[in-house]
Amino acid sequence: MAETSGTQALFDLWKKQIEEGTEAWKRLMDQAGDPTLFWRPFMDQGIQAWSKLLSQGPVTPDLLSQWKQFQDQWIAAWSKVLEQAMGTEAFARALGKYLEQWLALQAPLKKAAGESTEAMLLALGMPSRSQVVGIARQLVDLEERLEGLEDRLGALLARMDDLRNALVDREEAAGRGAGSEAT
Repeated sequence: MAETSGTQALFDLWKKQIEEGTEAWKRLMDQAGDPTLFWRPFMDQGIQAWSKLLSQGPVTPDLLSQWKQFQDQWIAAWSKVLEQAMGTEAFARALGKYLEQWLALQAPLKKAAGESTEAMLLALGMPSRSQVVGIARQLVDLEERLEGLEDRLGALLARMDDLRNALVDREEAAGRGAGSEAT
């Protein structure tokens, strides 16, 4: 039952997103006035490119290069029209609103997926990502503590070597002093 209501909620969110996206495009078209004004520059450039191509004479065997040239012009026309449309404040607002809605839609989905994964891992007796990260963090802490102990142990061993060397030097000095007194 809960899975059905979750699926229905997801469908409703998707439906709402599609409707709001359609409404945003409708508003964009309404702001331009006549919807054909939005596409007219693009279509005019395409028709001009075809006219230019056909006015250059009959189609030659080098049709592929002519076709590529036409395609390049067609892409340039699309780029120009879309650049103009996307450069408007209305488009920026519509895109921003769409992204906000998309992110708002994704947050519950991500949370639900995380909870579902966590429950599945728990049911399988496997550690979750957070548990693995916790263990990794503890291992790093232990490693740092061991390195600290190694450094301190190294310092103690060096100090002991210094003391042993000082003791040996002192005994040698005492032995030389005792040897010079005997002579």
